[in-house]
Amino acid sequence: MAAYINTGVYLRILWDELRYNMESQLKENGYEDISPSHGWIFYNTGEEGSRITDLAAKARITKQSMSVLVAQLETGGYVKKLPDPNDKRAWILVLTAKGKKVKAIGQQINYKFEERWKDSLGEKDYSVLRQLLATLCEG
Repeated sequence: MAAYINTGVYLRILWDELRYNMESQLKENGYEDISPSHGWIFYNTGEEGSRITDLAAKARITKQSMSVLVAQLETGGYVKKLPDPNDKRAWILVLTAKGKKVKAIGQQINYKFEERWKDSLGEKDYSVLRQLLATLCEG
């Protein structure tokens, strides 16, 4: 009987493949200063912007750690901080044109990569996989 492999191991293998593909594709497109840690910021910063504290909470990291990531993206010209009109102590983070461009490129890279999974599983099973993962993520 084969040894049981924890589901987390499978998820980690898939995540590592996805992450490696994203990093290498972004580098090929000239975005060498973007890391997987920045991905959460691009994903969670909508058109209206986001507070750094909210981004940190969603990423489950400290505000200080998120501030370091934001500073890196700000230096690269991907984001800018605007004063929060509702709280003079806070900032709203928005994507710049460069940030929106790299976000769109990243989404296309992911879509193309996910096609591999869809091709491996078939359309129906891949759809079921996505539904099951979404259910688990919703808690």
